[in-house]
Amino acid sequence: MAIRMMVSMIVTLFTSRVVLQQLGVTDFGIYSVVAGVAIIVSFFNYALASAIQRYMSVELAVNEGRKLQGVFSACWATVFIMAVIFIIFSEGVGLWFINNKLNIPPGRLSDAHVVFQLSLVIVLIEMVRVPYNSLIISLERMSFYAYSSILEVSLKLITAILLIMISGNKLTIYMLLLVGVAMMINIIYVLYVRHIVPELRFSIRAERQQIIEIGKFSGWNIITSLSDISYQQGTSMIMNVFFGVTFNASMGIANQVKSAVSSFARSLQLAASPQIIMSYSVGNRQEFSLLFLSISKISFYCVAMLGVPILLNTEYIMELWLTIIPPQGTMFVQFMIVFCLVDCLSGPLWVTMQASGKIAMYQIVIGVVWMTSLPMTYLAYRLGMPSYSLIIVTIIISASLLFIRALFTQRHCGIPVYQFFKDVVLTVTITVAVALVVPVYMANFVVMTDLIKLVTTTGLWIVCLSASIYIFGLTGRERSYIKQAVKKIIRR
Repeated sequence: MAIRMMVSMIVTLFTSRVVLQQLGVTDFGIYSVVAGVAIIVSFFNYALASAIQRYMSVELAVNEGRKLQGVFSACWATVFIMAVIFIIFSEGVGLWFINNKLNIPPGRLSDAHVVFQLSLVIVLIEMVRVPYNSLIISLERMSFYAYSSILEVSLKLITAILLIMISGNKLTIYMLLLVGVAMMINIIYVLYVRHIVPELRFSIRAERQQIIEIGKFSGWNIITSLSDISYQQGTSMIMNVFFGVTFNASMGIANQVKSAVSSFARSLQLAASPQIIMSYSVGNRQEFSLLFLSISKISFYCVAMLGVPILLNTEYIMELWLTIIPPQGTMFVQFMIVFCLVDCLSGPLWVTMQASGKIAMYQIVIGVVWMTSLPMTYLAYRLGMPSYSLIIVTIIISASLLFIRALFTQRHCGIPVYQFFKDVVLTVTITVAVALVVPVYMANFVVMTDLIKLVTTTGLWIVCLSASIYIFGLTGRERSYIKQAVKKIIRR
């Protein structure tokens, strides 16, 4: 998984560079904002995946998979229903928004329509993948997940490189190539699941009660998915109205950095979620609590390990990475990394609530608070604040939500709020603050070339953070586990 995360991050960042070069700022901005409309309506996909993974993990923990075919069939029936709703919603609301609200350059509306329709095709293809992907994660076949992820980002890199050799409407060609990538990955997932669980069969014949339960769970997840997407893409559309597609390109680059920097934490949380859900389902509350607290800390350390060197060397890294730097791109990237540091702590809290199954009020409250990012961003722009202020708004909201999420986890999972803030938030804050002293001093008070500064501060940061984590950032049990793991590696 670690190799997968590193390879994916490097390839993703390089792909962004190539795509931006080949499409240009305007087309890249159109791609970012119009494909964003499709991503908005793909909240069905995310909500469905969360529900299916939860029910599969519970089935494997409680019944040891004896009724897995029934759950799998119920998942397929739910996917079919969601797909129909998705098509109706996207072709109605999505097209209306593109035609009437987005600020598309003159003469490019037809290209925007093509990008939108092909983006919807990609979402539908990925929706078909959801039951297979959820089953693989629930079975903890993380090696396959890692290899398939590397393959997917590598294929996307190839599509970007092909743009260099192909003439014509590169925006449309790029979208068609992405459709092909999605179809190839789907075929691989289907074949792999048939290999590891040959008795499973595609079917939409399932118990009505199971379909209703998964559908209801997905429905509650949709609320939070909608609010998350309102931050990721809705605010970008408000930016488009005020600033145009060139600033959408800046947001697109910042989102690519977010995806790369957060990939370590997301993969870790994804790998740990089946164990967290299973430990809760079988009533092992001690293991559940220890897993939650450990994953929360390690997630933050992963994001900090990658994010801080970028914060200290943003301008130089942007010059190396991109031949064309979009307007205010440096500020977008820096604030996005701060957001990643705050937001990564919310993932484990979300998994604990998924494990409890008591998500109705949680999703409503979290969704309502997240949706405030839209009016707050609009107000900020109306008051004349800069384009990157939308990320500042979401940092504030994300920080506020940590406390709200912790309250729900205390109520439904029995983990006290003070324990989360003492054992996680305070611990990671002290750990990172101690580790920052030497790299920040070198970056700001020692004169050196940009390349030497990048190498020096990155090396110092890795050493200082690693030492600080071991001394201040881990419990005695966690340190013992690391010692044992290192000994096993040495013996090999």
